[in-house]
Amino acid sequence: MIRFSQILFLLPLLVPLLGCKRPAADLQAPIRTVVFLSADAARPYELTQVQNFQRMVGFRDRVNFIHHDAKGDSALQAEQFGLAMAEKPFAIAVSPVDAARVSDQAAAAVRLGVVVVGIGEAALSLPCTTVVTTDLREVGRLAGDMAIKALRRKALAEARVDVVGRVVEIRGDDENATSQAMHEGFTEALKAIPGVILVHDAPGAWTKEGGKARAMDALRLQRSFEVVYAHNDAMALGAVIGLAEARANLMVIGTGGYVGVDGGLSLVNKGDLDATVFLPILVDLAWNFITRKMDDPSFVPQTSYQVAPTAIIPSNADQMLREGPPPLPML
Repeated sequence: MIRFSQILFLLPLLVPLLGCKRPAADLQAPIRTVVFLSADAARPYELTQVQNFQRMVGFRDRVNFIHHDAKGDSALQAEQFGLAMAEKPFAIAVSPVDAARVSDQAAAAVRLGVVVVGIGEAALSLPCTTVVTTDLREVGRLAGDMAIKALRRKALAEARVDVVGRVVEIRGDDENATSQAMHEGFTEALKAIPGVILVHDAPGAWTKEGGKARAMDALRLQRSFEVVYAHNDAMALGAVIGLAEARANLMVIGTGGYVGVDGGLSLVNKGDLDATVFLPILVDLAWNFITRKMDDPSFVPQTSYQVAPTAIIPSNADQMLREGPPPLPML
């Protein structure tokens, strides 16, 4: 059976099946409304969450899906929460811009019987039915660990006792909490080896063009380094382009690990990137929980669930392409 978490990976295989008839809907079942309040769909990861949520809802009859994007504005998100409640929804999933701003609304919704699912670490303080998170610091730590291992191998190949290396980091943006958490995990991992130092840290605006520009800046200002870590795969691919001939002697690590032209899993499998970290699509588990509540209203969830990130390197990329990401936590 194909898990919903695998749909993102297997969508090209599913396209020929879209014309097939689905099982007849239970016309006596109520039409339920599910609302997703995203924080900022201009960021690639958030947009991926929106698209995956829409795709999964499409596999279930008699569900009305509504999406509101706050565009990074906490006041707008509070207004959108009110609009969501006016629809008398069965469930609201919220990726908060500022949890404090919508906390009272979330609590009121839960009291009225609405299933409220918080998405991401920023939602942990919300009074939700449940919260789905991933450890963003662990994402950065995994990238740092891969960088350290590569530098150890380099030292061994060069018959050196000391492990040394100069590292470049390309963030999404300076103010973003996601980027800050990944940065903290990454630098924590690097500290394990005193000879490995972060020499350049700059924002690439989550885009391929930004990654290219920051990599070119690093070449001009730093002249030499061994590792580039980017906070998403688009910036990592941009860095590869910007590094040009220097790319052959460097390790480039991305973040995301999805399938597609700019997807890290595909890029690692093709050899364009050396590694990436799979950043779980949290709405996959959120949707599993919402449908569980639809089918079994008595189900009582944990207060939160955490989905682990996964390091992707050439040796496991092909398997992940065939089998999809690791299984989601059991509800």
